[in-house]
Amino acid sequence: MEAVELPAMVVALFLMVGSVVAKVFTAQMISRMKHQIGHVATIKQEALARLKMAQSQKAVAVQNKGSLINKKTKLTKRLNRLKKEMGEIEQDQDARKQRSEMRRSE
Repeated sequence: MEAVELPAMVVALFLMVGSVVAKVFTAQMISRMKHQIGHVATIKQEALARLKMAQSQKAVAVQNKGSLINKKTKLTKRLNRLKKEMGEIEQDQDARKQRSEMRRSE
């Protein structure tokens, strides 16, 4: 029996050492993976922060564009109204000139 027990004990010893080595190797891999996951999470947070900043800048730009369009519309209407008034004033002046010339010629 001793002939079977000694090799069995040696094999069991090698298996125990192998399981310890496998456990250490697995623990190291898990540690590295946790570090990589943390690094990726940090990169993801930075990217999301930049995206949020870009979206807010775009929203401000869209809002500014809308207000500028409204101002342009108001100014265009005002310009058209003033042009119309200028045309009416010019017509009134021409009519006055014609009347004054008619009076002078009489």
